[in-house]
Amino acid sequence: MLRGAFGLAGLAAVGGSLAACGGTSAPVASVGTSLTDIIAGAKKEGKVQLIAVPGDWANYKGQFDAFKKKYGIETPVANPDGSSADELTAVKNLKGQNTQPDVIDIGYSFTQPAIDQKLIEAYKPSSFEDIPADLKDPDGMWVGAYYGVVQVGTNTRSVESPKSWDDLLDPKYKGKIALPGDPRKGASSIAAVFAAALAHGGSLDNIQPGIDFFEKLAKSGNLVSITSPVSALSTGQAAVVFDWNYNFLGMTGELAKSGATLETTVFSNGVFGNYYAQPVTAKSPQPNAARLWVDWLTSDEGSEQFALGGAVPARFVKLKAAGKLSAEALAKLPSADVIAQIKFPTIAQGTAASQLIIDQWGQKVAAQ
Repeated sequence: MLRGAFGLAGLAAVGGSLAACGGTSAPVASVGTSLTDIIAGAKKEGKVQLIAVPGDWANYKGQFDAFKKKYGIETPVANPDGSSADELTAVKNLKGQNTQPDVIDIGYSFTQPAIDQKLIEAYKPSSFEDIPADLKDPDGMWVGAYYGVVQVGTNTRSVESPKSWDDLLDPKYKGKIALPGDPRKGASSIAAVFAAALAHGGSLDNIQPGIDFFEKLAKSGNLVSITSPVSALSTGQAAVVFDWNYNFLGMTGELAKSGATLETTVFSNGVFGNYYAQPVTAKSPQPNAARLWVDWLTSDEGSEQFALGGAVPARFVKLKAAGKLSAEALAKLPSADVIAQIKFPTIAQGTAASQLIIDQWGQKVAAQ
């Protein structure tokens, strides 16, 4: 589960000049005008080409298996651990080729660049009206089918689980706390800084207190750098790690092999969550399968699969109220009161936060 999601530094590279990769041009396919037509067209196409969605990320393996069982359509995944920047680069490089991804899964800050560069096109799935406004583009350029909540995961065989942000400053955690990566590059690490900001007087417009908190944590000697959360918790490189809740759920099997005992928590203050978006790429090789995949991800069945992997489906509130999520799936999700506290940053807020981190992180935190 090493999937990256680069921030502004990665975005700069995406906008640059890129040489097209070789390949066979894809024939122009007609797109169905109804879901029935789309299903028929998708079955003829036989596959939907995906990118950067490893099976253990938000239970994508469950999605692949259930989708194939229902429709008989394959879901090959290129570069499963790629970043959002890698995804946009692939669409740009492979545009018009038969290897072009049909659907991408990108961090929210990459949606506007994808639109600006004309890499994606509009499709409103059949559940579009039920998707909250802050989890979709009003014109249907993208929907965010799932989101996660920042959690703290602790190997309790190594150290007691912290119960608050202040606990993290305790000397007993010296050399034991880590972000999942560098917040100058990684979406999940930016999310942890946002959470710290909200807990220390900041807001979605002001991530500065979050940077200041991690500066204090670094100066205390408690904060360390790691290669990946699952590796760190397995090897003892760190004992307390921030990450998305669904990533912790996906690593439980691997941690059990190492003898680590994982305990996760969401601190009562500083609740932060964010989504990934799933747009259809412009003039994709399998346009019907692409649309059917987005329809599936936002359907009742697709929502159940995300929830089984700990990812909160976009339509969670309505699905829960209607009793359409299984007890097993609900048990994998953060509590309803935690989910209710989540407010997503706008693209402008996220861009400003990322830039401030890029400007300050090196000197204030990384250099400690």
